[in-house]
Amino acid sequence: MQKHLDKLAFRFFKLFAQYESTLKECDFFRVDNRAGIIVNWDRFANEVVGQDFRNDLGKQASAADYILQYPPMKQSVNDEGKIIWKEVPNSDKSVQMLFGHICRVRNNLFHGAKFNGTWFDPERSKLLLENSLIVLEHYRTWLSHRRILTKRSSQVGCVKSI
Repeated sequence: MQKHLDKLAFRFFKLFAQYESTLKECDFFRVDNRAGIIVNWDRFANEVVGQDFRNDLGKQASAADYILQYPPMKQSVNDEGKIIWKEVPNSDKSVQMLFGHICRVRNNLFHGAKFNGTWFDPERSKLLLENSLIVLEHYRTWLSHRRILTKRSSQVGCVKSI
């Protein structure tokens, strides 16, 4: 399973990086108080994907449902100053939360929280990666066939495909 997870993680990182690059080029970002660029995934989720994402996903909606029902945990610090895993509430089933959870999958991997040479909870990691990839792949295809249109103005924001 180790090699399979390594391949999934590579595919996930590569696709996630393509999204972030394209979203920044299409002005889906904001600037933080230190002039850092932060991709605005909420805006992408609202303006491009929309609240009807389950219908858009069709038979693949179960991937979004899995992520929303069993979101990736986040690291926190307990009263003793130790880093612990904290469960994330699963009551919010919005498109913003879906992409927020997918971003946390990326953050947990990238910052070493889920992998330090050995995969922690390999089966759960596999499910989170596979389901995140299904959602990202679906909308990459969706974006490649449409121009990014904002629902507010119906003007083209960017024509680059992911």
